[in-house]
Amino acid sequence: MNKKDFLSKVSFLENNIASNIYDKIILAQKINKVICTGEFYTPKTWKTIESLSEEIGINVYSYGIFEDAERKVIAFSNDHVYCYPVTLIRVNGKSKFNNLRHKDYLGSLMALGVKREKFGDLILSNDGCYVAVQEEIVDYIKMNLVSIGKTHCTIDVLDIYSSEIPKYDFQKIIVNVSSLRIDCVVSTLCNISRSKAEELVKQGKVLVDYSEDFRKNKILNSDTIITIRGYGKFKIVEEVGWTNSGKIKILVKKFI
Repeated sequence: MNKKDFLSKVSFLENNIASNIYDKIILAQKINKVICTGEFYTPKTWKTIESLSEEIGINVYSYGIFEDAERKVIAFSNDHVYCYPVTLIRVNGKSKFNNLRHKDYLGSLMALGVKREKFGDLILSNDGCYVAVQEEIVDYIKMNLVSIGKTHCTIDVLDIYSSEIPKYDFQKIIVNVSSLRIDCVVSTLCNISRSKAEELVKQGKVLVDYSEDFRKNKILNSDTIITIRGYGKFKIVEEVGWTNSGKIKILVKKFI
């Protein structure tokens, strides 16, 4: 696949980001070695590029350390990939007075001047936060991240092959929808009217795999993550059947 065709397939990406990914594809083909991206990408990006593997002419893999990881690095190789340049750290921030949340850890990491793309998912567990990060920034984080807000913190670097890696907490629910259109699914998940759901979509308050989509008639597929501002984040797992009245039964995981 030439560069022009590739860029058209990933036109939702900024041109410099797409070009950088394409250059890594070409390099992997040229030197016949595993080449990984230096950034984590949201599902829309890694899913799209994985789907282009045959057209690109090289194997495409993605990895984010955690089971059900959303943000992943992408690797290109003619063979299997057994090792990725990513590390798992645990940020230990315990306080009797502050209930630290996801946004507190994320904000403190961003305050270091590190690009969001340099670290992947963050999962809260046991008075701390597990973070997937690029190997190249681990030492920088260890030296500079000394607090989460006003709470002192320490950093542990974990072995991803022997450590117990936390999982996302989900609430599994089955909902009945008349169609898989985004406005219909949002209406059911949020228990709001169809017109209100359409309004949320039009206002850009509904993200599909972390990207705005203003089409109220967009069809949602399995493994799609939808974020509804003010209501929460959900993962469409799969269709599980039909009701007697002809509605589609879908299994949904709600992030807790």
